[in-house]
Amino acid sequence: MFKRFLIFVSLLMFLIGCSSNESGAENTGSTEIESFTFALPLDTQAIEPFNGTSTTSATVIYQMFNALTRTSPEGEVQGDLAESFERVDDLTWQFTLHENVTFHNGEEFNAETVKFSVERMLDTSKQFGLTSDYLFIDRVEIIDDYTVNIITKEPNNGTPLSLIYLSMVPKEYIEENGDEYFAENPVGTGPFTFQEYAKDTHVKYERYDDYFKGKVNVKELTFKPIPEESSRIAALESGEVDLIADVSINQLNRLEQTENLAVESFPTTRVSYIGFNMRKDSELIQNESFRKALNHAVNVDSIIDNLLEGNGETIPAIFLDHFNGYDSGVEPYAYDVDKAKELLDEAGYNGERLELAIDANSKQLPVAEAVADMIREIGVDIEVVQKENVLMREEVAAGTISDLYLFNIGGAYNSSELISRIGFGSEQRYSTFFNSEMDELRMAANSEMDEAQSEELWQEYQDEIYDIAPAIFLYQEYASNVLSDVYTNYTPRRDELILLEDIEKNE
Repeated sequence: MFKRFLIFVSLLMFLIGCSSNESGAENTGSTEIESFTFALPLDTQAIEPFNGTSTTSATVIYQMFNALTRTSPEGEVQGDLAESFERVDDLTWQFTLHENVTFHNGEEFNAETVKFSVERMLDTSKQFGLTSDYLFIDRVEIIDDYTVNIITKEPNNGTPLSLIYLSMVPKEYIEENGDEYFAENPVGTGPFTFQEYAKDTHVKYERYDDYFKGKVNVKELTFKPIPEESSRIAALESGEVDLIADVSINQLNRLEQTENLAVESFPTTRVSYIGFNMRKDSELIQNESFRKALNHAVNVDSIIDNLLEGNGETIPAIFLDHFNGYDSGVEPYAYDVDKAKELLDEAGYNGERLELAIDANSKQLPVAEAVADMIREIGVDIEVVQKENVLMREEVAAGTISDLYLFNIGGAYNSSELISRIGFGSEQRYSTFFNSEMDELRMAANSEMDEAQSEELWQEYQDEIYDIAPAIFLYQEYASNVLSDVYTNYTPRRDELILLEDIEKNE
């Protein structure tokens, strides 16, 4: 399946090179698409761009907003509303902006927009969900109408990548109408204009004909949350929707045999792991030998081969092979039952019952159950409990989650810095691991200007996190898309965002 994906992407890259909207030319697809519907596994968290912390929310929001930067389908950082960008000194990144860009209400995009958008994000009193990701920014300096400097508090190598979720918002519109009105009536610069949001029902858009990259083919776009997988599939097969994602492996195999559907599975930026809740007052969870015992107890290769049918990649810790600091010489924890039992005895395990939490809507429930079975085989009493997605995230953030929890981190700007900070940094939104020395090492690696030295520091971080084992390290996730084959020129993305700027309809 993965080989087919590589061939598929190679062909699409050729097509996109011929007809992509990145040049600003209008899409010249075979026919216009009157309407297109994408079935989401979950509803969006918000349509206010600064509150969309999930990949699902980002997909919905990206249709109507742009940021200074974005990534290519392969993950390369590129300019978006910024025509170009460069590092001026240790703390300063300079962005040259596209001219003649307008918001959907006709308001001009310029340097004042950038300053306003960044300062709005940094206003902690507004309590935006993404604000904590941008507190590394100190200020914005306007050089001229279409040039700005973003100055960071410390050297930050990942600034261009981080900025892809910082959507540019209309200064005059928000100042006139207020944040609450904007949160329900958003206005952006993207290829689609907002029409309607009905919670748990749909988000509707219409095409923005003056989009600065060129008018897209889709005239009406609808996002429809359908949490139940079988219902999503039925909606696709009946023609009610045109695209679905987040499909389980057994259903993918069936859909591959279905006429009129295009099925793809592809590697993402998402890392799956089972976190230990190290904020709990538990001598067992705090014991390094116990955490390593559970790593040796889990046969990750077997899970990938038998439950995921090869749609995953074993990882040694929390870094993927395209992250800074990834060290191919670090081997994943070996599946070794005898070693696991030896470490369990060393930890002094005395029959305590543990809970392993998982999102109730997750397609990874079979993985959680398999992990629990493997842990039971070394003599540990463990129970899988399902929790609603919102509750689970809240409990992780508060440190009140179960002893162990199956979690993943990915998305458009996942990197060594992001996952090590939000997943394993002290007092971060998805972390139950507090370690000041690791915090300092992470910050040193991210701020080091010498690339070789930065890489060495990130490798040291990977080695240390591997040794501390604050999680059972699992795998790089693959994502899946199933699309009606009446469409062409749709490219799956490593960051899992669904972008439809280049999609066309077959004649």
